[in-house]
Amino acid sequence: MKNIIALSPIYTEDSNNLKKASINSSYELNRFNAKWNVPEEFCSDVIAVYGEDIYAEIVAEQCNLTLTKPEDDWLSKISEEFTKRKISYGQLKEFVDEENIFIKCSDFKNFKAGVFDKVTNIKGFDSLDLESTVFTSEIVEWELEVRCFVLNNEIKTYSSYWRNDTFDTDPLSETEEKDMLEFFNNFIQQYSETLPKAIVLDFGIIKRKGWALIEANPAWCSGLYACDAEKALDVIVESCVKN
Repeated sequence: MKNIIALSPIYTEDSNNLKKASINSSYELNRFNAKWNVPEEFCSDVIAVYGEDIYAEIVAEQCNLTLTKPEDDWLSKISEEFTKRKISYGQLKEFVDEENIFIKCSDFKNFKAGVFDKVTNIKGFDSLDLESTVFTSEIVEWELEVRCFVLNNEIKTYSSYWRNDTFDTDPLSETEEKDMLEFFNNFIQQYSETLPKAIVLDFGIIKRKGWALIEANPAWCSGLYACDAEKALDVIVESCVKN
């Protein structure tokens, strides 16, 4: 049996880096074809998938995979000790009258997440399903944002991706790294049982509030930024369970 990871047919820097990282590994990364169909003779050999969320779910069904991820309302259940902001979860229709909030889809990306002075100002609002689920939170100012690929309660690789309103993957300072790891350890001790063993967690620094949890994302569809692709690949594989 081969250990095949199905890659989206859409070429991205992340998927290319994962392909290179697999050269000296036990994994075989295969894009198959542009129709999102895995040939039947390969389905039993596919142990994981990486790509856009819709692509991943289609391939997972073909190859009998369970794609692990947190519960949809997971973030709203995390203590403000770690989020440093009030977060709500519910159907879009519950927040129609809200003003000056951050809002994001909880599952498929029906609209671009962002800060809105009025929820009805979301682009294409009139065509949105008002029963779709979303997160909302009070507006905060992030000074730094960091992506972490986590396996068995341990950060395997991480990368900054945003600093002071600018895309930035430069290494953290020694102090930033130390403080982030301390924050992560405190967080994971309390919430590890609420998460799959392989997950992507984003942390950051909120101005005047310090380190905070941003969100959790499935490893099988998360961007790498400057993370070590080989280490991230191990997390991605473990985030997919062969049934």
